[in-house]
Amino acid sequence: MSVRTTLDQTSPPGDNEAIRLNRYLARHNLGSRRECDRLIAAGKVAVNGAIVTELGTRIDPKHDTVTFEGEPLKPIRPPEYLMYHKPRGQLVTAHDPQGRETIYDALERARHNLRHLKYVGRLDRNSEGLLILTNDGDLVHALTHPRFHVKKQYEVLVGRALKPREIEAMVKEGVESDGAVLHAGAIRPLPKADERGVWYELDLYEGKNRQIRRMFDAVGLDVIRLRRVQFGVVKLRGLKRGAVRPLTERETAGLKKLGHPLRKKPRS
Repeated sequence: MSVRTTLDQTSPPGDNEAIRLNRYLARHNLGSRRECDRLIAAGKVAVNGAIVTELGTRIDPKHDTVTFEGEPLKPIRPPEYLMYHKPRGQLVTAHDPQGRETIYDALERARHNLRHLKYVGRLDRNSEGLLILTNDGDLVHALTHPRFHVKKQYEVLVGRALKPREIEAMVKEGVESDGAVLHAGAIRPLPKADERGVWYELDLYEGKNRQIRRMFDAVGLDVIRLRRVQFGVVKLRGLKRGAVRPLTERETAGLKKLGHPLRKKPRS
């Protein structure tokens, strides 16, 4: 069997050269690279008839035969890149055991069958705004990997104005939540009148679970509304709630540059 198990990270190879197995699976629409690593570790993938569980395995797509759960991989779909304006109340997941509505359920109701696409970064059920959907596993990996620090921008409504020391804590020092120190990239007040409280614009370069809500909770504030308005170079502007549209070529190219592992340097 011609499987290689080296962790060498050279420049990205072409389709006829040795590549990581998780990347090959991601190209065949089985999920992000991290999701594909879990499939490999679970013993669901075989190369040339032999189950492979070692992460970092490399294959030669031209000569090796890869199967998933005993079946040949489906043909590679052309890459698709879309943005969706998620309303509140929808879950960002493929299936919900409790039968609650997911983004894919809502899209199917609107006659968009997009279950083959993966979402890039979650929004919790009570949050809203921009979601990117794609079958490009390499892009999902690049945009969600913590070391690339891709900028996300949010609009946040809270019940009162933040004190200067609270902004300084969240941006410079970080606030502690469940044993983790969480940072915002920047926090700016927005000139939006709202009788319920005060709106802020917040930049985020991390992507921890429910991070914004946890940061505001650490300074004694509940988040009333939370909307993602920008992901990298892609902005929500003009897209109606519940609507979906393809990304432009310029938007897609901009995202790929942001997440390129050989160009992007970690944020200091």
